[in-house]
This record gives sequence, C-alpha cells and structure tokens, in this order.
Amino acid sequence: MEIGATKAVQDRLKTTKIAESKVVSLVFCWDTHLTKIKGRNVLFIVNASNRYTIAMTDIEPRNWNYYAMYISRVIYGVMQEMGYSEDQIGQYFKMSGDTTVTKTHGRKSVGGINRMVMDAQYFGKKLEKEAKYQWELSEYLNRDIC
Repeated sequence: MEIGATKAVQDRLKTTKIAESKVVSLVFCWDTHLTKIKGRNVLFIVNASNRYTIAMTDIEPRNWNYYAMYISRVIYGVMQEMGYSEDQIGQYFKMSGDTTVTKTHGRKSVGGINRMVMDAQYFGKKLEKEAKYQWELSEYLNRDIC
C-alpha cells in the first residue's frame, strides 16, 4: 500500500526525502493532506482511485512518528466499521503489499483532495470533540458518487 503525502504532511513529518510512487493499482493508494477546518487540524486520507475520504482530528504526536502504521490502522478500522469481514480486510491488505510513504499519486488524486477540502469548508456542523475519526464529516464528504 502506498500512502501519498502532500507538502503539508511532509512538513509535519519533518521529512526531506520521500520516495516516488511506483504506480501500483490506485485502489491500494491513499493520499493524505493536513489542513485546518473550523479551527482544528484535520487529516484527510483519500483513496486515489475513488476519492473515498476519511477525516481524522486530534492526532497524537507519537502517531506522526509511526505514520504509515497509523494510516494503515485507520483504514483497517474504517473498513471494520463499514462491515467488511476480517477475511476481506486481510485480503485487501495482503494484495496491497508493504506499506510505504510516497509522494502523491498525480494531479487527479490531488484534485480529489482539493475537492474534499473545499467541500469540508461547507460542512454545517461542528467537528466532534474528543473524537479522532470524524464520522459525520466523512459521511458528508463521501455523499457524491465518484
């Protein structure tokens, strides 16, 4: 699995050297972007093939140290919440291969991130306090067919 990092995420990770994408199937690629929404830092985790978005807040500093593992666990948890079986989730991660942090996956994928950030600005509710996974915001962002 490739986890693409925008410049904002790279700055937060304090990394200067990041690998290029190896052009694997985009269904196994997720791009990440960090921005402020309603005064809070929100990490967008966006699938490069279908623009499915996971919105996270209140990321603890230690999680930034283990970024690839953290993102994988978030994706795993969301798949569980969506009702996928353990076998299905395991197969997805097996097919996706080793998890690596790379540059983003092209203009189309970055355009998808920009669309999600723009849409999030119009989210009419407050972000949940004490919740890392912003379920309502994610549902709002994923309302369009992609």
